[in-house]
Amino acid sequence: MNTKRPLTQEKTAARISSGQNAESAAADMLQAKGYNIIKRNVRLGHLEIDLLATLPNTNLLIVIEVKARRVGAHAPELRVDWRKQRHLTLAAQLLLSRRMFRGKQIQFDVIAVEMDQLQKPHSLRHIPRAFDANMK
Repeated sequence: MNTKRPLTQEKTAARISSGQNAESAAADMLQAKGYNIIKRNVRLGHLEIDLLATLPNTNLLIVIEVKARRVGAHAPELRVDWRKQRHLTLAAQLLLSRRMFRGKQIQFDVIAVEMDQLQKPHSLRHIPRAFDANMK
């Protein structure tokens, strides 16, 4: 039995705004580290990649999952479970089949964002190579 209550439009809008704030903060942090953000919110059918990036002088295509929670809640990165990893791996396989990404190596990173009470990023943790999909 599903005991979750449906989200109101107000809560849905707040969640979307919070997610956008977290993704923007994550993109800014990565750019400061030298990453090139090439696309945000990549849709591949029912799959989505939050951020897609490259690093100069590498052959890496970096798939970045941004997870946000309020300060004091469980670590956001723990929400990147095997199901989410599988979805990201499938999305990466689709990307690698495209001509512009052929020959690239994939790296999966996670950005954990803790949000304050105003739904603004309080702290960010970058976890490079958060998991390995053993893609060739």
